Amino acid sequence: MIGLKKKTYLSILVVAMLLGTSVALRSQNTQIDSLKAIVETGRQDTAIVGALNGLSLESIQINSLDQASRYADQAILLADKLAFKKGKALALKNKGLVEYYQNNYKEVLNNWTQSLEIYESVNDTLGIAKLVNNLGAVYYSQGSHAKALDYYLRSLSLSEKAKDTFNIAQALVNIGGLYSQMEDYDKGLNRYQQIEKYLTSLDDPQIESAYLMGIGEVYALKGNHEEAIRYFQKALPINENTQDYPHTLTMLGIEEYKIGNKERAIAYLNRAYEYSSRFNITLDQVQTLMALGDLYQDSNISLALKSYKEAETLALDIETNEELRDIYKGMATTYQKAGNFKNAFEYQNKYLRLKDSIFNIKTDDKIRGLQFDFELEKKEDELLSSNQKLVISELQAKRQQYVIFGVILGLLLVLVLAVGSYKRYRYVKKTNKIIEEEKHRSEKLLLNILPEETAHELKENGKVAAKRFESVTILFSDFKGFTSHAQNLSPEILVTSIDYYFSKFDQIMDKYELEKIKTVGDAYMCAGGLPFPTSDHPFKMVEAAFEMAQVMEDMKTHPREGIVPFDVRIGINTGPVVAGVVGLNKFSYDIWGDSVNVASRMESMSEPGRINISENTYQIIKEVYECESRGKVEVKNKGEMAMYFVNGRKIIRHQKVRTEVNT
Repeated sequence: MIGLKKKTYLSILVVAMLLGTSVALRSQNTQIDSLKAIVETGRQDTAIVGALNGLSLESIQINSLDQASRYADQAILLADKLAFKKGKALALKNKGLVEYYQNNYKEVLNNWTQSLEIYESVNDTLGIAKLVNNLGAVYYSQGSHAKALDYYLRSLSLSEKAKDTFNIAQALVNIGGLYSQMEDYDKGLNRYQQIEKYLTSLDDPQIESAYLMGIGEVYALKGNHEEAIRYFQKALPINENTQDYPHTLTMLGIEEYKIGNKERAIAYLNRAYEYSSRFNITLDQVQTLMALGDLYQDSNISLALKSYKEAETLALDIETNEELRDIYKGMATTYQKAGNFKNAFEYQNKYLRLKDSIFNIKTDDKIRGLQFDFELEKKEDELLSSNQKLVISELQAKRQQYVIFGVILGLLLVLVLAVGSYKRYRYVKKTNKIIEEEKHRSEKLLLNILPEETAHELKENGKVAAKRFESVTILFSDFKGFTSHAQNLSPEILVTSIDYYFSKFDQIMDKYELEKIKTVGDAYMCAGGLPFPTSDHPFKMVEAAFEMAQVMEDMKTHPREGIVPFDVRIGINTGPVVAGVVGLNKFSYDIWGDSVNVASRMESMSEPGRINISENTYQIIKEVYECESRGKVEVKNKGEMAMYFVNGRKIIRHQKVRTEVNT
């Protein structure tokens, strides 16, 4: 059965808003010359700032990013000199746009955050709305759809406040497209339908096309093929002579075939292929050929294979893996129907390998999105801290004025009383400082023993209730030959060595937000997924294990005086545990359960320098890490257990995709 190729208009519309029409592109050289003439007058006024910003944006449109960055820098310097805030805000925005196209997302964030602060300081609602929309595009490009949606909704709210119908419509297109990608089709349809009331006043073909195609694709995904066709047919004349024309024809061909109009479907697809070939729009060529291959599968095997093979050649050329995956699947099915089981088996294997590769890339993209979320939140915290320091500084300045005034007044009234009050004030301040330092010291000691949440519960209630965690990853490690070394080494050297290694391990736990449970002799125990449940603790624990093993290897290759090199054995298991605090004096945080025992067995059955994991952990991480099966190994008191050595991360190739943003 012919399949629908998911392609929303979220990024397509934004490209159009940035680059403009083909007529605008043809007039760019004239525009650049005009702006350069203004700059070359040598004046030092706001008009020059505007011209520099215009040159920066024009350079971006012709993909001259280095030149665009230089013009933006010049605009920033002159705007600072003239105290021209809006000019600087626009220059920072252009500077961030250059970094965005170069995938330097930290610099994007730095420039756009500064630009946003300036727009907020001058109460430029529309400028704020556009910057917030751009930040949404950053999150979208990083795979963080929930955060992108938050920013797009904020952009919509601000655009409505400014009563700017163009930006309202654009925000609704972005939100509708994002909901569609998140497979919340009803919400996506609702947002697209809200655009209709703005179409007449805007008279913008790009907005109207995005509106019609967006609704059509949502109906197609919902299985309402007649409605999808109706909207695609409305979009067809609007998209004629544009790069969206072959995609519209392809969507019409797919939907016509689904309601049984095979001849009409073939006509649409042939037109799409002819247009995309004439103008060298390769991705649409690939998608159209795939659709033809799907269509001919049941009626003309040779035509189906011909379409698929041409699509395969083009897809390999532009490295579009998702289309290539679907091509292999179609070819495997077609060869099977033709009775050519050898080729069917070959292409089925290609399909499965590429499917696994794409899954790994998407998994890595999710991790990248989470990391990007963390870095952005960290940046926001730094900005908040900076603002708080400024407010505190202002309050302290005012407070100092009040204190001076009070002291002078007190001296005039009762000199002796003022001196006594001042001494008392110093005494109280000193006492409070001592109390605060002692309190901080005691809390720090408590947090060294217990997780923060558990420490707070103990302070408030005087005890800690045991808690069950359904998924926790436990790691055990110990040093090979430690007992024999302990007999032959001085206590000082032995303790110094253990302290060195365990301190390194503690730093690794902090890095991956894992919880150190305890040490017993040369054994080190830690856990992930508590006291706050998370979903990524098995991956973090494996990464931590690799770094622990590396610490031991580094000591062998770069020995240090007074530190004994050891081989480390590491074992990991994932499963449910119960956690709590035991004892009244010198209490400690600990975990119990069969999962802990299994982790200990994994360590004891490991080999020096290797990471041995259980079946439970393997099933979670196997798509990300290369694992070596050890088969079933006899374990004391456990019988036979499946075990695996983790050898390293799988190699994943990433396909770079440029996503445009609104200016």
